Amino acid sequence: MRTHVLDLIFCITVITAKYQPTWPSLDARPLPSWYDDVKFGIFCHWGVYSVPGFKSEWFWWAWKGTDPDKDVVSYVNRNYKPGTTYADFAKDFTAELFNANEFVDIVKSSGAKYFVLTSKHHEGFTMWPSRTSWNWNSVDIGPKRDIVGELKTAFKGTDVHFGLYYSLFEWFHPMFIDDTKYNKTAYVDQVSFPQLIEIVSRYKPEIIWSDGEWDRSDDYWKSKDFLAWLYNTSPVKDTVVVNDRWGRDTIGKHGGFLTFSDHYDPGKLLSRKWENCMTLDKFSWGNRRTMKSTDVNTVHTLIEQLARTISCGGNFLLNIGPDMHGKIPPIFEDRLRELGRFITVNSEAVYGTKPWIYQNDTGNVWYTSRLYSTKLRSDRLFNPQIEAETIIYAWILDMPTTDLKLNRVKTTSTTVVSFLGTNVSYTPGSMSALVLPFTKIPWRLLIRNDAMILKITSASTQKSTPFDAGGHMKSQRSLSYADDFSWIVDTL
Repeated sequence: MRTHVLDLIFCITVITAKYQPTWPSLDARPLPSWYDDVKFGIFCHWGVYSVPGFKSEWFWWAWKGTDPDKDVVSYVNRNYKPGTTYADFAKDFTAELFNANEFVDIVKSSGAKYFVLTSKHHEGFTMWPSRTSWNWNSVDIGPKRDIVGELKTAFKGTDVHFGLYYSLFEWFHPMFIDDTKYNKTAYVDQVSFPQLIEIVSRYKPEIIWSDGEWDRSDDYWKSKDFLAWLYNTSPVKDTVVVNDRWGRDTIGKHGGFLTFSDHYDPGKLLSRKWENCMTLDKFSWGNRRTMKSTDVNTVHTLIEQLARTISCGGNFLLNIGPDMHGKIPPIFEDRLRELGRFITVNSEAVYGTKPWIYQNDTGNVWYTSRLYSTKLRSDRLFNPQIEAETIIYAWILDMPTTDLKLNRVKTTSTTVVSFLGTNVSYTPGSMSALVLPFTKIPWRLLIRNDAMILKITSASTQKSTPFDAGGHMKSQRSLSYADDFSWIVDTL
C-alpha cells in the first residue's frame, strides 16, 4: 500500500513540476550558490564498523563477502568467540561519550562550513530510528539515541550547513539480494526510496550525498523520481545540493556536483562544480584502532589539497571517523583545529572566491581570486583578470629559499602585494612577471612556516582564459557584464 501511495504522490508532482524526472531537466537545475561559496566541509563516517575498528568501514564485507580478507577473518577468530556475527557488534556500539555539541565545536574550529554524516552506510545500520530498519538502527540497539537528530539540532543556528550521506544499497539485505536474483525492485520500493524520503522530510538536510549506486541503473534506484520530488516539493527544494552517485552510469555526468571518485584531484579547471572527498586517515574512512600517527595526513597536506581543489573550482570534503564510544580521535581534532587556524587567518582567500584565469604556477603555487565590484554571473567558472577589479590570492605551498618568481602575474606601478595574516605589504613595480624578494617575506609574522598566501591587487589586465589538458576551454553560458569587458562573455 505504501508503494502505491508514493507512486500517486509522484505522479501528481510530475504533472505540474518545474523539474521533470529526466536527466536533461534535473541537470538544468542551478546549483544553490551557498555550496560554491563555502568551499570546505567535514565528512563523518560512523557506524557499527567502529566497534571492530579494523581495516576499514568495509569490515563486514571483508569478513563475509565474496572474497574474504584473510587478515580480517584471522582478526575475528583471534578476538571474538566462535559464532560471533556482525549483528553482535551493534550492542557494543554504545556511543556513551558522544556529545553532539562537541562535534559542532570541532567542526567549526576546522573552518568547515558544511558537515555530512553517514546516515546509513553499506552495512544498512541507520543512525536514526528508521521505520524500515527495525532493530538495526541507533535507537533500537547500541546508542539508543537518534544520532542524526542530535547532530541536526546541534548544528542548527550555526553557519555550518548540515548534510547526510546515504548508501543506496546494503551488502546483505535479503530484499536487495532477491532483487538481484529475480529482477525485482522490492528493496527500492520498501527500503531505500522510503528511507530517502524519510531523512529529507524529518531532518531537512541541505546535502544528500548518495553512494552505493554502482551495481544498478538509476532506473532501478528510481533516482530521477526522487530528485524530481526533492527539487520540486521537498522541504529543502530551494537549498539542497546533491552529488552524482545515482546509478552505475551517472557518476561524473548527472546530478548536482560531481565527485568522479574518492580523492579526486584533476589539477585543472572543470566545466562543472565538483568535490574532492578525502580522508584524514590515509587508509580508512571509518575508525581504525590500529591507526598510527604516521597514517594521518599532515596539516600541510590538507592545506595543499584545499588549495589545489578550490583553485580548480572544487569543494574539499575531509573525512573523520569517530570511535565506538562517540569520540573523535584527539589526533584528528588537533589536525582540524590547526587547519582551522590557517583558514581563519586566510579566510578571504577561501570563502566566496572563484578560480583565477590560471590555476597554478611554478613552485607549487595555486591561485584563487575575487572581484571588487564587476557584476558577472554568480555561477561563472572563474574570475577574469581586470586591473582595477581583480584580487589574486597566490597560495605558496613550497616556501622559497631564494627570490620567488610568479610568471602568471603581470604587475603595474600600482600593484600591491600583501601577506595575509600580517600588516606587511610592498609594491613591486611594473614587471612582466611578479618577483617576490626573499628578504620581503615577514617570516616571524606568518602563521605557518610551510605555507603562506599572498594577496595581489591591481595586477595588469590579461585577456586570458583557463586552459585544460585539451587546450582552450569555454563554457556555452551567456552572462551579463559591466563596462566594456565584452571579451569575457565567451569565456565564463
